[in-house]
Formats: sequence, structure tokens, C-alpha cells
Amino acid sequence: MDGTLTIDGLDLSAPPPGRCLPAGAFTSAAVFEAELGRIFARSWMHVADLPELCAAGDFVAATIGTTPVVVVRGHDGELRGFLNACRHRGTTLAEGRGNCGRQLRCPYHAWSYATDGRLVGVPERQEFAHCDLGAMGLVPIRLATLGPMVFGCLDAAAPAFKEWAGELAEALGRARGAEMELAFDYVYDVPVNWKVYVENGLEGYHVPIVHDFLNDFVATDGARHFFEPHGSYTHARIRPEFLATVPPLAHLSAEEQGTVRFGHLFPNLIPVIAPADFSYLRIDPLGPERIRLVARSFDLGGELAALRELRREALDRTNQQDIGAVTRVQRGLHASRHATGVHSSFLEERIGHFERMVSRALAA
Repeated sequence: MDGTLTIDGLDLSAPPPGRCLPAGAFTSAAVFEAELGRIFARSWMHVADLPELCAAGDFVAATIGTTPVVVVRGHDGELRGFLNACRHRGTTLAEGRGNCGRQLRCPYHAWSYATDGRLVGVPERQEFAHCDLGAMGLVPIRLATLGPMVFGCLDAAAPAFKEWAGELAEALGRARGAEMELAFDYVYDVPVNWKVYVENGLEGYHVPIVHDFLNDFVATDGARHFFEPHGSYTHARIRPEFLATVPPLAHLSAEEQGTVRFGHLFPNLIPVIAPADFSYLRIDPLGPERIRLVARSFDLGGELAALRELRREALDRTNQQDIGAVTRVQRGLHASRHATGVHSSFLEERIGHFERMVSRALAA
């Protein structure tokens, strides 16, 4: 054995410095299926946000890899996550988001579950005398919160969430992320591989070429990169002409007041902490060359809410510019003679870190 990782005839071994995974890694259906099982099903995944789960009975349905899950606020105040599948014959219990009242009720045969997961209602119960119905509650999943976000994990062997989240937990704590309210959100359907969009969020090389507002807002020169086992982040300074637009915030240091933290939490979350707000991009894989891009922004309300319209316009404009660029990347990856790509040593350094994480996860 030479240690080479091969899927669909592609060498997916960790690329050497400055080199990228082969183009087929971003188009292959076989690679995509392997990623769903070996990466997404084994990772801590963002599944919901706390502002959606305030009242007893509030729920959010989500997917981890190919597995449907549901997060629900119990009538005891606890937040819980379960496989979104009735224990009878597997029907999903919840779709989208909403409030289930006191029970999650199967729409197929009306089996009902309390918000703590217990099976509490079975029509024609006598028909199931051969079953231990008391042991047929919903299957729980691991759950954790960070700032305004909720994360779920299917893999009992995955590291504790605190380890997975790394420095992001401290950064969101300093930003008072758990107190933030949802300001606005966008959802886009984009015809690209999930890794293509993640990598776009990891580099500043394209910023002065593709972006107007973002390039005016932050400076890529002097940026600092930080690398962790399950992610990375960059500190970039805000240009002086924009500092005056943000009111002084007593909970931030002088350095934090003038810095944007562009992060990545493996595999598919791009969290961005600015002085006045917190935003994220979640790249949901829908197919080998299709994603759902969920973009949400939060703030502490009050006088900071006055900045929402500007931020809303800037986020959508930046996303639309990125979507235009990455869509062309995805098309180009089909060029029959396209050689393995390269990345720059600093401005795109985090791409190399990400692709090594992908390779390591696929090999596990």
C-alpha cells in the first residue's frame, strides 16, 4: 500500500503545499457520495438558530449529510435533537420550521411523540403487543449551541463540540453572540460543488477583483491567518473610513473594534464576526454540483439595528458577486484537459488547510 487515497479514479491524497485537489474532486458523483458519508455524517453541523427555537414546541427540521434531523424546544425548556423519522415506518415528522404544540405527530399513521422524544400516542395500540413501545421514542442526536447557532452531530465518536469549535467559541462570547437577534437572511440556489463555495470564502485573493463594497470595507494586506484542527480564520483590519460608521461598543477591545474575523468551521460553515454584527454562510450540499447557500446576519439590536439596511444590501451584493465568480469556476472544472489547480502561498493559504482536512476525513 502506498497510502494513496483514490475515489472514482481520482487521487484525493492530501495535496502538497501550493497544489489543489484534482478538478474531478469537484464534479464526481462518487466523491460527493463519499463526502456525505465520511465528512458530513461524522461532523458537527450547523442545523438551526436559537431565535427560531424560543417557545416550547418550536422546531426546525434540517439534514446532516443525507440524514433528516429535527431540533425542538421542549416544554421543560430544554433544547433537543432527534432523527426526524417516525419509529413506526420512518416517515419524517417535521418539515421546515414551526411549532408542533405539545407533540410531534406523524402525518402517516399518527404516532405522536412528546417534545422530549417519548412515544406518547399510538392508534390501535393493541396491534403492537409484540413491540416494546416504551422503548420506541425518537432517536436522539448530539446537540450543542454556540452564540445564536445550534449544531448537531450523528457520530458518537466525533470530538466534543468545544474542541470542534476551537477559538470561535471565545470570539462569539466576546461579541455577545448568544444575545444577538436575527436581523435578516437570504437563501440562494447555486450550481456549484460545496467545496468550490467554501474555498471562495477562505481566500482574499479575489476580493479586490470581484468585490466593491467588501474591498472598500476591509484591507487584505496585513491580514493574519490562524489554523485549527477543524477550521481556520483570518483577522483583517477595517479600513479607517468605515470605522466611524460603527458606534463604540464597550464589550469589545480596541483591536476587536477595528477587525473582522473571517472564519471557517469544517466542513461547510463560514462564520464572520464584525464589530457590529455576526453573519454566517452555510453551504448545504444538494448534489455534486449544486448547493443551497444560507446567509444569515445577527446583531444586538438597539442602535445597531440602524445599520441593517446597509448591511443587508452589502451582504446580498457580495454574495451575488461571489456566486457569479464560483459558477464560472464550476463550469471551468469540466475542461477536459484542466490540470490540477494551484493556490497562492498566503492569500489562498487557507484553501490548502481545508483540502487537507477534506482528504484526511475521506481517508478515515
